[in-house]
Amino acid sequence: MKISTIFCATLLATFVATSCSTNTNTAKLKAKPEVSISNQEWFLVGDNNTVKGLYDKNISMVIDESASKVSGFSGCNNFNATIAKTNGTITFGNFSETKMACPNLKAEQDFLSVLKNVNRYEIAGKELYLYKGNILLMKLKTT
Repeated sequence: MKISTIFCATLLATFVATSCSTNTNTAKLKAKPEVSISNQEWFLVGDNNTVKGLYDKNISMVIDESASKVSGFSGCNNFNATIAKTNGTITFGNFSETKMACPNLKAEQDFLSVLKNVNRYEIAGKELYLYKGNILLMKLKTT
């Protein structure tokens, strides 16, 4: 009888300890919230996941959805364009650029040429992926 009493007391103590330590309101990990595509400065990211730039300035752009415009720095010159965006699709058009002379305009022209081919985007956390169909054309990130 003494063994069954000890066993029951141990079982009861274990049950009480377990039920007291169990928190039914446990916090769950949340996925990283996505940032808005609009009103963020997006920096072009290279293959090694670092921001790409020319002449000590990062290639970047800011999208203003409310005005349907994008503006940025393309490596040597500043640029502006219009955007059309709906449900994961985005297109850039009507580009205008400053016309400064730079030693390596090809990199800038390549960036703008690729941007003109974009027709789809995805945001994951603080990263913006620009595609043509299912082909990733460029990756940008914000701070």
